[in-house]
Amino acid sequence: MDFNIEQSHLHPSGVQQWNTAVIDGSQDYFAFCSTLSIYVYSSPLFQLKRLIAGHNKCISTLVWCRTRSNQFATACHAGVVNIWDIDNKDDCKVHSINVISPVYAMDWDPKNSSTLIISTKSSSVYLWDARKEIKDLKSMELWNNRNESNPAKARVLRWHPTDSSTIAAGNSDGSIRLFSLSTKTLTKVPPIEKGVAVADMRWDPASDVYMLVCNVNGAIRLMDVTTMENVRTYEREAHVQTLSWLGWAPGNFSTCNVRTGVVKVWNVSQTKPIEHRRVGHTGFQSCLVIPGTSRAICSFVDGSVTVFDMKKKQREFITPSGHTETVFGCEYSPSSPDIMATSSYDSTVKIWDTGTMSLQNTLVGQSGVIYSMAWSNCGTYLASSSIKGSVFVWDTQSGEALQKLSHHKQQPCYCVDWSKLGSCLIASTGADNSVVVFKDDGLIHRRYICPDSMYGVQWHPKMSNILVAGCADSCAYIFDTNEEGKAALKKCLIGHEQRVFHTTWSPMDSTLLATGSDDLTIRVWNVQLDGDNDVASGTIGRHPSVSEFDCEVESSQYLPKGVKETNSRVLLGHNAYVRPLLWHPEVPHLLISGSWDGNIRLWDTRLEGTEASLSVGRGHLADVYGLSIHPDRPFVLASTSRDSTVRLWTLGGDSNGMILSALKDRRLEEHMSGGTLLLLTGDASRKLNRTLLGLEGSPLEQCTAIYNFFGGKTGIHDFWRCVEKHLGDSGGDEFGMMGDDSNKQRHIFHKNEIIGNAAAKAQNLESIKMRRTSMGGGIGGMKKDEQIRAAAELYAQCGDLQKYCDIMFDDLGEHERALAVAPGVSLGYWQELSVKYAKILAEQLSEDSVPFFNASGKSEEAVSFFCKRAQFREAFLVASATNMGSFPTADSFVGVATGGGVNDSFEEGKVGGADSSSFVLRTTSSKMAAHYLEIQEPILAAASYVASDDFESALEILFKEDVLLALAVNLCTGVGDSASILKRAEERFGGSEGGSDTSRRKSVKLGVESANGSSSRSEGKDAD
Repeated sequence: MDFNIEQSHLHPSGVQQWNTAVIDGSQDYFAFCSTLSIYVYSSPLFQLKRLIAGHNKCISTLVWCRTRSNQFATACHAGVVNIWDIDNKDDCKVHSINVISPVYAMDWDPKNSSTLIISTKSSSVYLWDARKEIKDLKSMELWNNRNESNPAKARVLRWHPTDSSTIAAGNSDGSIRLFSLSTKTLTKVPPIEKGVAVADMRWDPASDVYMLVCNVNGAIRLMDVTTMENVRTYEREAHVQTLSWLGWAPGNFSTCNVRTGVVKVWNVSQTKPIEHRRVGHTGFQSCLVIPGTSRAICSFVDGSVTVFDMKKKQREFITPSGHTETVFGCEYSPSSPDIMATSSYDSTVKIWDTGTMSLQNTLVGQSGVIYSMAWSNCGTYLASSSIKGSVFVWDTQSGEALQKLSHHKQQPCYCVDWSKLGSCLIASTGADNSVVVFKDDGLIHRRYICPDSMYGVQWHPKMSNILVAGCADSCAYIFDTNEEGKAALKKCLIGHEQRVFHTTWSPMDSTLLATGSDDLTIRVWNVQLDGDNDVASGTIGRHPSVSEFDCEVESSQYLPKGVKETNSRVLLGHNAYVRPLLWHPEVPHLLISGSWDGNIRLWDTRLEGTEASLSVGRGHLADVYGLSIHPDRPFVLASTSRDSTVRLWTLGGDSNGMILSALKDRRLEEHMSGGTLLLLTGDASRKLNRTLLGLEGSPLEQCTAIYNFFGGKTGIHDFWRCVEKHLGDSGGDEFGMMGDDSNKQRHIFHKNEIIGNAAAKAQNLESIKMRRTSMGGGIGGMKKDEQIRAAAELYAQCGDLQKYCDIMFDDLGEHERALAVAPGVSLGYWQELSVKYAKILAEQLSEDSVPFFNASGKSEEAVSFFCKRAQFREAFLVASATNMGSFPTADSFVGVATGGGVNDSFEEGKVGGADSSSFVLRTTSSKMAAHYLEIQEPILAAASYVASDDFESALEILFKEDVLLALAVNLCTGVGDSASILKRAEERFGGSEGGSDTSRRKSVKLGVESANGSSSRSEGKDAD
């Protein structure tokens, strides 16, 4: 069986919330830390350059070297300090030291790339020169506060930027220490308020003696370190987190706080802020302006990280919200292969759209580590279990916890599973040695008391009364919930040497059961149960109507022989504890596992030992805890890990041959029977085969069905949506083959839909005017005026200049801006606004070039403006509007018109010349494609060309990067050389399978004719 696993998407963790000093950067790179990992991005393209497994304990601080842009240091609560060189291709860790005590703060020598100062919980401050051999920590110590009755800890360290002999330390008691390396003297500056810790401090880059200091109570002051006096104090900034000087504006500095996403800009000469800049929609965790640039790295309490250009007032990059701690479970919703839930150490359950990995909802309220989740059959409800013994039943649409249960006596509840046969029964396991079976209303149905802590539990896929659970006594127990007393225990599986952590039934062959253990092995059991071939109805009426029945299980040595099962196949390969297990929903003998060794393994369970291992997926930096596949998309695997990431993988190898076969022959039958090693036996493959064989199916319908089944590639949804629009769909509110994507976050829109989509979004934003909302109650946390402004900007980009002017003039009071754009509507409309402006006498004006370009017949300049800023989607939107004649040309203003309608003063034929506007559109799509190629997203690059109907250029990319997708496009559209594409596909994936050359040519020819002749229809560590 030729099978492999390849990572297709990495969703980064959010920035950790335990420490604020875990973001920093240089002119070339920036980085942020999760609990254990370091994410390093390149600044020009904002690409993830390195993902580093930094430490074994929580990272406490990260600081970038000011003399080498490729070097930074991190430290952790175990006392380990590492220096990293990200340009090293192999091991980028170049130096390391252990100072024993947890590290609180660090800073680099401004003139030396090998020297750091380090403060610790033990109240010591060390000077470390990484080039020198260290005999003992005492030789590194600059000073300590241990002689004090209540030793203060240095929470902030700042090396003087020009005088490298001076170091400042801000302490937990509010005091400041100034240390001279040249004289070895330590000067103490008393706190302004005793016991109020220093939050941040920064040396003034324009002065040798001034330093900005802020305390955790919001007190901000400018201090002269020579006189130890406060030169000026400023208005208190509640919950202030960090300070930054703005080097391009002498005397200006910024602050941020944990309550809002607004950066306040101050000048040292004024006691109040002079400007407010909205950066995020949640409170700040930290904000740091990179020296020598106008870029600020901002982290937020929702875990997201943003790069914000303070001068341009532009968000240049933003990471999506994510879990900020270890991610334990992941489970696809039964209702959709695009919906997945994850649970985490951060006490949240998150619901994702996996097509874009956009966050749809966060379930908050269950305290403690959330280990496990299980969906109801309908995909609306979700059960989750926590370390504090609770099980919550959630309505995932409203975010409400319908049930808050505590069936495990406040001891950890490790696993929960919802019966998949229509039953309202849920099973949970815990450290109280019990397996509890209860209804979704919380009423306990059965409780089984076992010899030791119970872990993984799963209901039988075909018998609603049977479940299996793993135990710390190294056994797995199978129970019949219809039976009472000792008769409830049907089997005890004996063979593992340490605790059994996960158990899983095969959905294809329900006699097969897999168990994973701390003994590093997986065992596959053939379990025969009475009535195994009878599929139970799954209704609760089958079960006795008792509220609770306890059954105590004896130790395995005392159980009767008929209950004991010892025969199993052993799979070997993991070198650490085995955790998640998952049977493939299509290939009967394919088992997938994850482990503390960070690897994901694929197994052929017909074999034993190490020979059973088919492939290894390496990528996670720590323990793998969760695995999930949706039956409708069986070649896309989701995984979660202690490294806090969520990753998507494609299961390739033989599956590429299946895609080729499906595209050529419009059938999958040869992979569903006979002697093929990779045998598809699931419901989804049968459904796909029926679609391919159906006479009514268009090439587009068949190709989208194929790619929906195999799935997995970034940008594939956007690509097919553009193809569908090119071929022509029903428009309006219909979404054709790709389904309703109104809630999806897309990157690429076809020229025929991008304007309508933007207008609909603008209308949704503008609708806040009709609703009563409190502050911050708008979409995405935006305030009302911010949301209205966003609507106006969208109207301007998609060509409705009158709507833009109306909003700016009437709703936002920016009269001069509305007047400047109004001639783009008509001179009569401009005259009307001028009269209103004369009465209102508005004076304030802010620059915004895009509406001016579009209104003055220079929309190509707006396109160029967006392209220079790498905002290619916005550039393409304006170019599409230009191509459709939505903007005037420079010579369009003739005479004075009196009407207020759009373009009512334009000369016939002067709006949006076809030749020039088409050139602008094609050029823009080319630049957008080049951008996606540069960041190694070829599917999105091809989609960029398809969006402007440039299929030839799209096929050039696909022919090199994804010939099967090129073949699919050729079959749908007839564009390209069919023979060359098919030949290339067969050379790479086809071999000699799939029939004769004649039949293949006939298949391709029929596909082209159909395309031309039809229209589109579209843990802590684990659970220890």
